[in-house]
Amino acid sequence: MELPGGLGGNDAPDGESLPELLRSWRNRAYPREVSETAAPRRRRSGLTQRELARLAGVSERWYGNLERGEPAEYSEGFLDRLSSALGLGEAERSALYLRAIGRPPTSAVAPGSAAAAGMDLTLQQFLDNQAPNPAFVTDLAWNVIGWNDPLREWFPWAAQQGNQMLWALLAPQARKQLVDWEGSWARPYLGQIRYARAQHPDDEALASLEREILARSAEARKMWNLREVHEHADGDLRRLRLPCHRGREVSVRIVALRLMRSDRLRVNVLMESGRAVGA
Repeated sequence: MELPGGLGGNDAPDGESLPELLRSWRNRAYPREVSETAAPRRRRSGLTQRELARLAGVSERWYGNLERGEPAEYSEGFLDRLSSALGLGEAERSALYLRAIGRPPTSAVAPGSAAAAGMDLTLQQFLDNQAPNPAFVTDLAWNVIGWNDPLREWFPWAAQQGNQMLWALLAPQARKQLVDWEGSWARPYLGQIRYARAQHPDDEALASLEREILARSAEARKMWNLREVHEHADGDLRRLRLPCHRGREVSVRIVALRLMRSDRLRVNVLMESGRAVGA
């Protein structure tokens, strides 16, 4: 079967539009806990546009434009997060790319996927052993590819293979949950992105992350123009005010690690003040 415009593929249904495909994929997706405030309710299977937009790290309006088939500069990072949220296979991911931006994905495997980044059982066991401290793994572009149960309790969005930087810099709730948002979190994070871009200037996932953040936030553009550079957050003491802590402010020491087998993986452990790793 052939895709519109002569772009073909046996796994892409002939004649189906992008809106039709997206609605079908969204309706079959498994409902997840994507809202921190939504009351439990009886519902059918599938995700709402609002839920899917939150999982993909964009506004409901931005996702709605895509589902209506409106042309825009949709980034690879956004399309890959959408693929992950919808649980698409690689053929379906390619179909999404072809219909949304007219070309296949740069990588045959989604860069934010565990398979692409090298997540395995040994690394997952290491994360689990850090409990009760939250721990997680990100790839080079800060896509969360592995986590333990405490991390999922603290940051529910991360368990949907979210992106650490997009949530921290663009999500409205991040400004409330990350104490001293601009000074302690946003500016250091932008400095880390700048440093990573200097180290890996040809990495498309990093370039896409930078473009998306700067395109969606005037405040981020203003901080970016300060041209600050930060290598990592290892050893930093920062404060959080999360819903799971019921309004209590928590101080955490960040332990950031690199694996010897790959310089493209980051392991992070959040040590609550007075609590040791593996305690």
